[in-house]
Amino acid sequence: MRILITGIAGFVGSKMATYFRQALPNATIVGIDNLSRKGSAANLPLLQQLDCTFIQGDISDRNRMESLPVVDWVIDCAANPSVLAGRGNDSLPLIQDNLIGTIYLLEKCKQDNAGLVLISTSRVYSIQALNSIPLNSNGKAFAIDATRPLPMGVSPKGVTESCPVMAPISLYGATKLASEILALEYHHGFGFPVWINRCGVIAGAGQLGKIDQGIFSYWIYQYLLQKPLKFIGYNGTGWQARDMLHPEDLFKLIWQQIMHPIDNAPNIVNVGGGIANTLSLAELDSFCKQHIDADKVIEAIGENRAYDIPYYSTDYSLAKQVWNWEPKWNIDTVLEEILIFGQNNLEFIKTI
Repeated sequence: MRILITGIAGFVGSKMATYFRQALPNATIVGIDNLSRKGSAANLPLLQQLDCTFIQGDISDRNRMESLPVVDWVIDCAANPSVLAGRGNDSLPLIQDNLIGTIYLLEKCKQDNAGLVLISTSRVYSIQALNSIPLNSNGKAFAIDATRPLPMGVSPKGVTESCPVMAPISLYGATKLASEILALEYHHGFGFPVWINRCGVIAGAGQLGKIDQGIFSYWIYQYLLQKPLKFIGYNGTGWQARDMLHPEDLFKLIWQQIMHPIDNAPNIVNVGGGIANTLSLAELDSFCKQHIDADKVIEAIGENRAYDIPYYSTDYSLAKQVWNWEPKWNIDTVLEEILIFGQNNLEFIKTI
């Protein structure tokens, strides 16, 4: 099998390369990455050890894409994943990276008759719809209040695939939603397989998190580096909560989709940790106080930002029903993995 992984030097891309090499020792794995993410070049020795062919380039470069070798599958892990991206002068580069790049990938799939796995996001769902979810709090975290009527696309288990996707969803969300639509049109028009996985917050060791993406690793590293942190929005409580998804769990679903496809399976599924693996900033902060610095003070800023949502947890019932998939990694194991990585690589993290 010949596999192309876009964004292969990033956190998710390098993990997919690792898992595919373990599962398919004789596969040809080609990866492309523009190395724009700070720290991504540090994964190049790993890719060499995995016997991956690395090509430095941008998927939005048509000539570069047309020069890539023929493959059987494309795993699209390349994106600017920040919900805050595009709000300044970077709106066009965001669209170039996240949408134009998808078009060239789809053209490649058409040319090679290759399948596509699109790593999408929960951020395609309407901010208005997500903000209408009835919530309660235990004093540490928001949670769904299932005693009250739930809006369309929300169950007691979280957000389902039928949640509205109407604007506003952020420019980032819009580029991913447009990519999904185009991918489905190419699938129906040209017949190659397409699987779209809308992910919760992907987290694990090796992720170089930022304030707007990779919050679980970012928070732990800020503690280790003794740098300031803030609870922003929701009266500075830190109650806003997200579910976490380990990349190994994501890979196991992708493996099923590629190696054991099911006729008439839905092209789009939600993939995440679910209610059991949903964590608030306040709860994350408690973990850090317990394991790193019990006396750290967190600044509280009460005002919400644009695109903020108080709660997101994935209802992955469809993926479980169709693919018999559910996450195996739990909150404690993921956080401990991130913490150990941070402690063992603190000097590297300082440079990032």
